[in-house]
Amino acid sequence: MSYEVLVRKCASAMNKVNVYGSFTQTLLFSGTVSIPKYLLNHYADLGLSNMEILLIIHILSELDSNPNPSVQLLAQRMKITDTEADAIISKLIERKLLTMEQHWNRAEQCWYTCYSFVGLIEELAEHWAIAQMKQYEEEISQRDNQAAADNGSFSESELQKLVTTFEQELGRPLTGLECEHLTAWLAAHHSEELIVEALRRGVSAGIRNFRYLDSILREWEKKNLRTRAEVEADDANFQLRQQKKNTAKTSQDKKTTPDKPDKYENFYL
Repeated sequence: MSYEVLVRKCASAMNKVNVYGSFTQTLLFSGTVSIPKYLLNHYADLGLSNMEILLIIHILSELDSNPNPSVQLLAQRMKITDTEADAIISKLIERKLLTMEQHWNRAEQCWYTCYSFVGLIEELAEHWAIAQMKQYEEEISQRDNQAAADNGSFSESELQKLVTTFEQELGRPLTGLECEHLTAWLAAHHSEELIVEALRRGVSAGIRNFRYLDSILREWEKKNLRTRAEVEADDANFQLRQQKKNTAKTSQDKKTTPDKPDKYENFYL
């Protein structure tokens, strides 16, 4: 490779470095635009389109040096026609999200016009307040639901379902006192499944007294039985224990009862 070619390549590489450095310097020192993150996250909730929020951002970028950027400048920045830019501004003004205000310049002793975003800020603040209120109401509702659960609350549909089941099984309408029994059982955290199981056992035994059903539920509660499967497992264990107990008792009786002598044992002696 000749010396001249090498020099040209080195010069080209240095030029690229200089261009990159110049661009980086321009990028870093061209200034920044401060956009509230809440606005970027919720502008669509206010009904603003992407083009409308982009135009607002371009106006914000000019406020320090040019508080009233022209429609032509905004259209040029957004690569749209002047008519399109003017239509977007008109729509924002119509919604009162953007206004034109007059301010007095003391230094130059003259009035000047500038864009104002007071309407946008107010609508955004209202959106924030509504969101905060909804969140507060949800938290209150969750606390109320938890408190209701802790206090043994239940839904009206659960009670009505139990009333219907009992009336079908008993073949008659329930009395007010009997409905109070159902309400008390649900409030005491007895599950609908176990209440119906207690009813089934009472009907099978021919006992339809609600006090009898209450005694069954209380017994299951003492044993910490929460489901029908647990109750059936407890019944099986009880029967197994009774069977073992009866077997052991029979064996013990055989050991303690002496054999009776045969009255003919010595007859032929």
